[in-house]
Formats: sequence, structure tokens, C-alpha cells
Amino acid sequence: MVPRTTRQNRESDVSISSTTMLYRVPEFVLEVDTSNLAKIYHEGRVIKVGPDALALLDILHTPLPVAEAVARARDRCRGKRAAQQLLTTLIQLLNAGILRREPVVGFSTAAWPRGGYDAAFPHLKILNDVARKGAFVRAMRETVRPGDVVLDLGTGSGILAVAAAQAGAAQVYAVEPAGMVHLAEQVARANGVAERISFIRGWSTQLELPRQATVLSTDIVGNEALDMTIWETLQDARHRLLTADARLVPQGFTALACLIDIPEKVIQAYRPCAAQARRWKAAYDIDFSPMIELDRRETIGFYERPEVVRAWPVHSDPVEVYRVDLSQDVRNLDAALTLTANRAGRVSGAVVYFHAQLGPTTTFHTAPWDGGESSHWYTAVWALPEVFSVACGDEIDMKYSYRGDGSSQLEFSGIRRAKGGSSETS
Repeated sequence: MVPRTTRQNRESDVSISSTTMLYRVPEFVLEVDTSNLAKIYHEGRVIKVGPDALALLDILHTPLPVAEAVARARDRCRGKRAAQQLLTTLIQLLNAGILRREPVVGFSTAAWPRGGYDAAFPHLKILNDVARKGAFVRAMRETVRPGDVVLDLGTGSGILAVAAAQAGAAQVYAVEPAGMVHLAEQVARANGVAERISFIRGWSTQLELPRQATVLSTDIVGNEALDMTIWETLQDARHRLLTADARLVPQGFTALACLIDIPEKVIQAYRPCAAQARRWKAAYDIDFSPMIELDRRETIGFYERPEVVRAWPVHSDPVEVYRVDLSQDVRNLDAALTLTANRAGRVSGAVVYFHAQLGPTTTFHTAPWDGGESSHWYTAVWALPEVFSVACGDEIDMKYSYRGDGSSQLEFSGIRRAKGGSSETS
């Protein structure tokens, strides 16, 4: 069922029909009350809508013709009145400009992070990181063969999709959940490859492809390799969207860890200490010592810029934490590792970074001492429960675990002193 009468959108004089494509604006603020009625805050206006708006806004995250959008939303209607209300809400969203006949092309005017991946900021950071993004482009050009069908997940600016088409791909499916997908389409057009790239707004886990892909590319690689759920996402894509012999960019990761001395001021940003409690007591005349006493003294993880971390003293050679082949299914990772001090001094944490095999011969790694201000990645840092003074040969035991969905933990097990020293365990 679609509207029988001609309705006018606030943007133009074009009538809508069952075949009119509907595009949702990239971002807005939605407030839902206890009755499931909603208010939409957009461009300085407040639009009050009924409960059907929630279904329509969800369905139209991916552009659809009017008839298909209504058909999908009507599954929740149980009578004529409900169907009428659904159509009324759709027209209301059109008239308010929340739904449009043409996509909004360009960067969001909302500042990062509210503008999400439609904001210019993250894409400028990514494209300015020539070391990382350049490695991905080189990997695409050595992996893609003429005639390939390529699936590019999280296409962003479209850089890897365009590189795939330039390398000879017959068809590229470029998937991006953010409205940035429409700007990426303009980039492809500017580079003369738009006819071979289909830009799809949505999530790969919710779509089907007309053809299975022979190559998958993605840079949903986190500061710690797995923390953006790349492994889980690729597993789903491999089983449903790729040929059995499809090639992957990236192919896999090797994570490494080494001992470091985190400056006390940095640690104090994540863990309370006696000096802070004394300062607060002097400033507020309030005793905050229970915060220190109740600190569970576990290893605490956080991210820091590589150009900051590279100035911290390193106290061990790197030790392998895990290896992940992205062509294999997701599993829990458990690793016991021993980091041996190679210099005397103060040890308060560990850094975890990774080596990525992007293509047959193209690699990339995130060691903080090789990063800089143009790097758009951060370094994964783990602060130990206590600060230790170590001598050469002292061994610190740790346990690493990955339980899926981007969640990992590095735990301190104990310290074993070199010959002649004492042993401490947690």
C-alpha cells in the first residue's frame, strides 16, 4: 500500500510515487518517551512523531523506494487504522525533511564525534596517515586481479573501492553504514570508475550480494588489531558473501607485547593514588582515601598516541601474544607470556601492538616508536597493578585473553627475579 494522493516535500515540488527513492538524513537526535512516541531534533527544529517513525527510520537507514519501505513497515500493522497512521508518519517525515528524495552528499556539519563517520575529521586523519593507508592501497593493487568481484567493508572515503577498480576489478560492492557512502560515490565518479562500483549504505551482516565476492577488503582494524570486531565481521562475510577461495586484505595479524615504564602522571589519569588523595584533601578538606583502598589493583587498559608512548622507556624485547589468520573462524584466544627485562629500572606496564599481513608481500605494523603525529591509530597500553623495580633477567608473567566482540584482557600473573633475587606473585 502506498499513498494515492500527491504529497509535496518541503525541499521541492516533485511528487512521490511507489517508486520514489527515500533517503534518510545522515544524523539527527531522537528522543523516545515511555509511550514510544518520539521527538526528532534536526536543524534547530523539533518534530513530534508517532511510534511508526521508529520502524521507518530504522528501515530507511538503507535507501529504499516508497513501496518497499511501506511494505517492510506494514509487517507491524494489525488493521486499517495502523496502516493509515504509518502512511501519515511517512509523509510527515518527508515534509519535515528527515526523509528526502535525494541523498545528502558531503560532510556532516556536526562536529566530531557527534557527526560520526560523516564528519570530515576522521577521514582527514585516515587519509593523512599515508603510511597505513598507502600500505592498504598497495595491498589492494597486488591482490586484485582483472575480473575480480570485490567486497569492500567500511568503504569510508571509497579509497580501497577505487583502488580495487583501478586494479581491474569487474565489480566492487562498497559497503558503508554512514551517509559518507554518498560522498564516496562522488570520489569514484571523479576517478572514472563509478560504473564498476556499487555503493551500499548498510551493514554487511544485514545484506546479500547479487554475486559472491572473490576478494574482501576492509580497514576496520582497531588500535589493538581485533577491537573493532574485524574477525567476527569477516567470519560472517566469508560464510555468506565470498567464494570459498576468496582473498582477504588484510590476511591476518601477529600481536606483540613489551614492558614499558608509564609515567606516573599518566597512570594517575586512570588509577587513584596517595598523592592525589593528599592533594584533594588539601583542596576540598574531604578524605578520598577509600578510593585508593577500594581500587581493585587489576591491570588497566587504555589507548595513547604513539608519539607519546615512544618516549617511554622500553624494558624488554617484544614477545608474541597471538597470531590470527582471518581466513579461519573466530575462537577464544588464551596466551601465557613471559616478558624478560633487558635493562634495569622502573616497570609499570606493557604495550601491545601488531604486525599486519595485508597482501602477499605488503605488511604494516603499529609499533609506537615507528608511529608519529600523522598516525591515525593509537597504542594499546596496559598499566600493571603495581610499579616494579626490575633488574636485567627479571621475568614478568602475564596472561592475555580474547573473548570475542573486540574484548580483550591482559592480566599480571607475577614477577620472577633473576638468580639471586626474590619471587613475587599476585
